[in-house]
Amino acid sequence: MKKEDIMEETLEINHGNRSSKLMLEHEIPGAAVYHHVMMEGDSVTFMADGTYIRVLFLCSGSVDFVVDGEVWSYSEKSFIALKPEQSIKVLVKKHSNLLEIRWDMNTEDKAEIGSGCTVYPVTGRYEDALQYRDPFKSEKTISRALLPQRTIPRFAMGSVETYGDDLIGQHAHPLLDQFFFSFPENDMDLLIDDIVYPMKGNSLVHIPLGSDHGVSVKGKQTAHYIWIDFIQDPEKANQYLDEVHKPTGSMRRFSK
Repeated sequence: MKKEDIMEETLEINHGNRSSKLMLEHEIPGAAVYHHVMMEGDSVTFMADGTYIRVLFLCSGSVDFVVDGEVWSYSEKSFIALKPEQSIKVLVKKHSNLLEIRWDMNTEDKAEIGSGCTVYPVTGRYEDALQYRDPFKSEKTISRALLPQRTIPRFAMGSVETYGDDLIGQHAHPLLDQFFFSFPENDMDLLIDDIVYPMKGNSLVHIPLGSDHGVSVKGKQTAHYIWIDFIQDPEKANQYLDEVHKPTGSMRRFSK
């Protein structure tokens, strides 16, 4: 693998115009990530489409999510996941940047959704998410499971937060295809096989499937990003995530 084989796209978050952009198109089969810039006072409806699950992640700003007459009011770093038959209206109270993640559903996925094991929409604030530990990270690292495995068919989403000096050991998981999305303060080095790849804030990177990857931060560097997992083999991948993601039973945060 060469450095230029690693695909990255940076979000344009500071311009004053409404926009919607498909990021890293066709990088992961069946997955699509859109970046939406919305202005104060906007009302944006995302219509239901029976072919895919939709997850919205509020990167910055302030909005109301309205689904089937119920309203959730959030500021930055909040999320909502909808089943394919659900539409959502987003009422924008402050200039906002929103990630929209679409994940195509197959017949088994639709049957799982129809079983009622998960009650949709699934929504919450980033800071309230379950925290976990895994063997690749140090005691200092804070890891969060925003949408743990089995919440949505063949999908999981979480985050990692730490600062220098720290190391997330390299590891491979060929059962999971993965995007990393970085928060504005992120400044870290991705370790992908034998490549050191700098990753700054507001970026979406495709971690090559099956690559041996990790993260290094030194000195004043900060790592703060979301991982977005698209699962190829749910039985084996969920078992893997069960083994490596162990809830801490506590809620930590770094002082600012």
